[in-house]
Amino acid sequence: MKALIFDSSSIISIVTNNLLNILADLKKIYKGEFLVSNEVLKEVIDDPLRSRRFKLEALQLAHYLAQGNIKLFKHNLDDKTNYLLTLANSIFQANNHNITILQKAEVEALALTLFLEADALVIDERTTRLLIEDTLKLKHLLEKKLHTKIIINKENLNYFKKETRNIKIIRSSELMIIAYELGLFKDYEDIKKLIEDNFKKELLNGILWGLRLKGCAISTDEINEIIKIEKVR
Repeated sequence: MKALIFDSSSIISIVTNNLLNILADLKKIYKGEFLVSNEVLKEVIDDPLRSRRFKLEALQLAHYLAQGNIKLFKHNLDDKTNYLLTLANSIFQANNHNITILQKAEVEALALTLFLEADALVIDERTTRLLIEDTLKLKHLLEKKLHTKIIINKENLNYFKKETRNIKIIRSSELMIIAYELGLFKDYEDIKKLIEDNFKKELLNGILWGLRLKGCAISTDEINEIIKIEKVR
């Protein structure tokens, strides 16, 4: 199915940077669906609506969903979600105990991506991406964080890798770079006079750092390299 599946982390990065309108414009060009699962919807709308701190962002996102820009895919994914969740949380062990690394929402997003054979999973948090793309790096990060030796259950890792081998992971930063390249930030040019030197560089820099500071796992080196590749002046 021509679709992008969004995890809570990527949606939060986009909403808190006021980029929902850019996402809507990007969807028109993509001509596919932007989808979330039930558990993700709970994390980004249902739970925040009960919080004074995050209520406005939840209302903005609910309005965005009401317009059909992001849709809830209603399907029971419990069996696949629970299977992947059990696997993921029994891959790493410390002191003879399994380490819980993933929660239900991000795993349900994985399950939905698999179920629909979607183009990609849009996820900003680092753990899920590294578990799929670079398990050894994740192991080293866990050892550094927990200050203990981590053992990998290779059998469970192989089962998890087999399940997720065809999933493509992208971050909100990649989406916004595409939007930038497509000229979807053209409305910002009305402030060009305020930033006469290196306007395009400052704009792209602002976009990427805004996403990073709101949770997108993109490094300083990556940001600098992207700006160099884009040849912004």
